[in-house]
Amino acid sequence: MRHLLTQLRAVVTTGPSAARGAALDALSAAPARLLLLLDRHARPGPPVTGAPGPLHLFLDALDARGRTRQAAVEGLAGCGGPLAAAALALRTDDWTPEVRRRAAAALMVRSAPDEVAAAVRVLLRLEGRSRAGGLLADYRTALGSAPHRRAVRALAADADPPARRFGVELALDLGDYVPGDLLRAALYDGDQVCRRLCAQRLLELDPAQAGRLLTAKGAGVRELAVAALPADVPAKHLVPLLADRARMVRVQARWTLYQRGEPPVEVYRAQLRKALKAGGAAPRLVAGLAVGLGECGDASDAGLLAGLLGSPHPQVRRAAARGVARLAALGELVALLGPLANDPDAVVAREAFEGLGRVPHDVPPETLWIGRTRTEPAVRRLAERIGARRSARVAEPYAAQSGQTPR
Repeated sequence: MRHLLTQLRAVVTTGPSAARGAALDALSAAPARLLLLLDRHARPGPPVTGAPGPLHLFLDALDARGRTRQAAVEGLAGCGGPLAAAALALRTDDWTPEVRRRAAAALMVRSAPDEVAAAVRVLLRLEGRSRAGGLLADYRTALGSAPHRRAVRALAADADPPARRFGVELALDLGDYVPGDLLRAALYDGDQVCRRLCAQRLLELDPAQAGRLLTAKGAGVRELAVAALPADVPAKHLVPLLADRARMVRVQARWTLYQRGEPPVEVYRAQLRKALKAGGAAPRLVAGLAVGLGECGDASDAGLLAGLLGSPHPQVRRAAARGVARLAALGELVALLGPLANDPDAVVAREAFEGLGRVPHDVPPETLWIGRTRTEPAVRRLAERIGARRSARVAEPYAAQSGQTPR
C-alpha cells in the first residue's frame, strides 16, 4: 500500500498529465475499501508538491498535518467528481473536529449520482466508527429531498452490494417502486437482500401476491411468501413448500400447519408413502419430503426412510441417509448406514459417516478402511475421527492398568 502511495505522489509531482488523468480515473473507480486503506497508510509521508488538481487535493486530504487536510477539504468542496466526494467522506472521520465539520457540510450538498454513490460507499464502511457516528443517518435524510431523488435511483442499481442495498431500502421508504417493479425485483434481482426487501414491501401492499412469490429463486422470498399465505390454505398446497430445498422455507411451512393444529409429520408420512406407492414421483419432491420427515419425525419413521437408501437417485439417498442418521436407534445405525460407506456419491457417504459417528465404537474396521481410502477429504476426516475415538477407547484399559492417562 505504501508503494502505491509513493507512485501516486510521484505521478502528481513529476508525472505527465496523461498519467495524472489515468491515476484520477483509476482512483475514481476504486472500491471504497482501497480508499480507506490508502487513508490508513498515508501517514506519515512526505508533503505532495506539483500541479494542483483533484488528485493533488486527494493526497493532501490524507496528509498528516491538520492544516493541510483542512485546506484540502476546502478545495475538494469546490471540485466535482466521485473521487472528491469519496475524499470528503473519508475526512468526516477525521480526528480534527473542524476538518470533520467542513467535510460533512461539503458532502451534504452533493447531489450528482456518481458523487452520492462514491460518498455512500465510504460512509457505509465508516458507520461503526465513533467520530463518523450519525453522519450516515443525516446523509440518508438529505438524500430524501427532491434534488437527490435521481441519485437514490442510481444508488439502487449500484455495483457495490452494501451501497445498492442502502439505495434500495431508501427508495422503498421514499415510495419510488410500483408493485410491478417490486414483483420483478423480488423474483429476479441478483442480490438476496434486495429481493427480500422488495418482497416485504410488496406483501405489505398486496398480500395476495404471496402465491406468485412462491416461485422466487430466493429462499428468503419464498419464506416470506409462505408466511403471508392465508391461514386456511389446504395442506396439499403446502406439500411443495414442506419439501422445499431450503430449510427456512420448510420450517415456515411446518409452522403454518402447527398454528392450526395439524401435525406436519403426518403430512410428510402420508405424502411420502403416496409418492412411493404411485411411483414416478419427481426425485426432488421425494428427497424434499424425506429431508422434512427427518427433521420433524421420530424413531418410528426410520424404517420408511431406510427404504429410500437404495434409490437410484443420489439426492434421494442423501436425504434418506441424513434422516436415518438422525432418527434410527443406535443399534440399527451400523446395519443401515454401513453399506453406504462405499456409495458412489460423496455426499451420501459423508452423511453415512456423520451418522456412524453416533456409534464410533460399533463401526467395523472394514467400514472405517473404506472411509479412510476414499478420495473425498470430508469423508476421510469423518472416518479418521471415528477411528481416533475407537483407538482412545481401546487404550483406556491399558492406561488404567499402568496408571497413565491415554493420549
